[in-house]
Amino acid sequence: MSAPDLPASRFRVLSDWVDYNGHMGDFAYGTAFSRSVTAVMEEIGLDVAYRRAAQATLYTLEMRIGYQRECHEGDALVVETRVQDANAKRMHLYQEMRSGDGTLLAWCEQVLLHVARDTGTPRAAPFPPATAERLARLSDQFQQAERPAWLERRTGLG
Repeated sequence: MSAPDLPASRFRVLSDWVDYNGHMGDFAYGTAFSRSVTAVMEEIGLDVAYRRAAQATLYTLEMRIGYQRECHEGDALVVETRVQDANAKRMHLYQEMRSGDGTLLAWCEQVLLHVARDTGTPRAAPFPPATAERLARLSDQFQQAERPAWLERRTGLG
């Protein structure tokens, strides 16, 4: 499911990711998805060197996780990411977490904001031009792919 030029992130469920129910806790799904976003940042030009030099980074504005199957200590996980949409300052990501055999374990949607911190007060800032161009290309790839049905569902009981 990853865009061809966005690598998948690979993890194993660590012992401290397991909760009192004996499976991976909800917080750990968030950790894996968040770490996968950091890997995406490296690929789109928002790497460590950029973050230091520009004093800019991404802030998460919204995150929604859909849990499909349990994960247990030692299980292998693969997180693939696609850029759903992007504008001058924000990106909307879709991620899927799968087991080693390809079973869907969870999905995640995130909206992230590019933030400059060079003045000491964080503020929304446009992506660097090369990053904006890359995000536009990645978003075009997602628009051509089949969209999972749960992306259209709203959160709630109804």
